[in-house]
Amino acid sequence: MKIKKIVIGFAVLLLSIPLIHCTSHKTRTWHSKASGPEQVPEKTRQMVETIISHGKNVENSARLSIAYPYDRTVFPPEIAAPEVAWTDADPSSERWLVSVEFGNGTRPVYSLTNRQHWAPDKKIWDLIKANSVDSEARITVYGFEDKQEFRITGKNSIRIFTSKDPVDASIFYRQVPLPFKVGKKHFKKMKWRLGDISSYEKPSVVMENLPVCASCHLFSKDGKWISMEMNFKGDSGAHLITKVRETINLSERDFISWNDFPKPELLPKTRGLFAKMSPSGKYMVSTVHEISYAAVTNDHAFSQLFFPTYGVLAWYSTDEKKFALLPGADDYDVVQTDPSWSWDGKKIAFSRAETKNQYHDDIANIRTHMEDANIHQLNARFPIQFDLYQVPFNKGKGGKAVPVRGAGRNGMSNYFPRYSPDGRWIVFTQSRTGIMLKPDSKLFIIPVQGGEARKMQCNRALFNSWHSFSPNGKWMLFTSKVNRPFTEIFLTHIDENGMDTPPVCLSRFSDENFAANVPEFVNIGPTAIKSIRLSEME
Repeated sequence: MKIKKIVIGFAVLLLSIPLIHCTSHKTRTWHSKASGPEQVPEKTRQMVETIISHGKNVENSARLSIAYPYDRTVFPPEIAAPEVAWTDADPSSERWLVSVEFGNGTRPVYSLTNRQHWAPDKKIWDLIKANSVDSEARITVYGFEDKQEFRITGKNSIRIFTSKDPVDASIFYRQVPLPFKVGKKHFKKMKWRLGDISSYEKPSVVMENLPVCASCHLFSKDGKWISMEMNFKGDSGAHLITKVRETINLSERDFISWNDFPKPELLPKTRGLFAKMSPSGKYMVSTVHEISYAAVTNDHAFSQLFFPTYGVLAWYSTDEKKFALLPGADDYDVVQTDPSWSWDGKKIAFSRAETKNQYHDDIANIRTHMEDANIHQLNARFPIQFDLYQVPFNKGKGGKAVPVRGAGRNGMSNYFPRYSPDGRWIVFTQSRTGIMLKPDSKLFIIPVQGGEARKMQCNRALFNSWHSFSPNGKWMLFTSKVNRPFTEIFLTHIDENGMDTPPVCLSRFSDENFAANVPEFVNIGPTAIKSIRLSEME
C-alpha cells in the first residue's frame, strides 16, 4: 500500500480537541517529525504524555467498556473506517483519550474527544490498516478528569488486525420495516440495496416501492444471473430468473412459476419455498407441494413464525424449461426443504424433519395466523426440529440422501446449510426449534463429510443467521440482532482450517427502523445494477 510507504517510521497524532461543555470539535493530524504551524501545541502533547504514562499502572476497568470493535476483530483490507464506540459508567469522566498502538513499532495514533465514540478519517484508517497486517493494532480508551490533573477514571483496550485477503465482491440485501406485516403498504416500504464495503456512503437502493411480496434472492457464481421469489400477477409461486444488467425492467418473460409443477389436487398452491439458483445459473431447486405454518406475532423484534410442515424437493432447468422431482429428496413421509447447492453444482444439502401437519386446524385452508403471543411462547407450542441431509444432484437424477453426521438428531433444529466455495465445509444455523428468525440461533461449521460441529466465534448474543460466503471463500456474511431489534449485517474472516474471527459490523448497511436481512455476496461491481423495476405492474 502507498500509505504504508509514506508513514512507516513516523509518529501520527490525531487530536479532536473540544472545549469542556461545548459541542465543537477540532481535529488535527500530526507526524512527530513534522514541524511548523501544524505541530500539536506543547500543552496538549504534555497532557497526552501524562495520561499515557499514568495509564500504564492502571488496570482495565469494568466500568469503561469498548463496545466496538470487538477484541481480535479481523478487518478486510479494502473496508471503510469503522466507528470506535465505548460506554463509561463513571460520572466523573469528562473526556476520553483514544490511543492506537502498533505491534510493528510504528508510533501511535491519538484522539481526544468529549464523546463516547471516534471515527478515524480515511487517511488515518488506511494507516491503521497498513500497520496491523502482520501484527496487532491495540486500541486503548482512557476516561479522565480535566480538573484533577487528568486523573484517569477508567481504561480498557482491544486488539484488531487487518487481513491480506480482500472480500472482492459486492453485497445485495433486503431491508424490511418492523414489525412484519402482510399487505401492499408494507411491501412498498421494503428496499433492496447493492453495496460495497469500501465505500463511505450508504449502499445504493436498486429496488423499492414494490407493490407485491418479494423474498429470498440469489446470484449465479459468475454474477451474470439473478433469481428472486416475487409475486407476479397474483402468482405467489412466481420466481424471477433474469440476466444481471444495469437497468432491469421486469416483464413476464423474466419469470417462471413453481405452480406449473404438477401437484395433487388437495394440496394448496406452491410458492417455490426457499428456492435456490445453482452456481451455474442453469438450474433451480426448491421445496414444492409444501404446506407451511405462518404466523404474525406480537413480538416486535421477532414478529414472524414460519416453517414448512410438508414438502419435497424439485428442480427446474432454465435451458430445457422443465420441472422434475429430485430423487432422494422426494419422500412424502417427511418434509424436505431449505436446499443449498455446493459450488460445483454436484451436491445439494437440505433440511429434513417429520411432517407436522397436525399443527394445522385444516390443511385445506392454510392461512397466516395472527398470534397474541411472543416468539418464545410459539416456539414452545410448535417444537419442530430439522436435521441436515445431503443428496447428489446428478443432472437431476438425484440419489440416496444421507444425513450430515453431527448436524442432526442432536436435540436441536439444524437448517440453512451453505457450502464453502472450496467444498470443505458447511456452515448452518442451529436453534432449539424451527427454521427461521429464532432468538437463540447460532452459526455452526462442520466438515462437508460430517463430524463434530463447532460453534463459530463470530456469533453474537442474539440471533445469528442468513449467512453467505464470498466467492473467494475468505469471508462470510451473516445477520444478528445483538445491537437492536433490527437485524444488522456482520462480516467474519474464515481461514483454510475453517476458523473464523470476531465479526465486523457493516453499520453503513443499516437504516433506522429497517431490518437488513438476506445478505448475499455477488460477483459483480457495486454499480452493475442501478435499478430493478416491475414495469408491467406500474
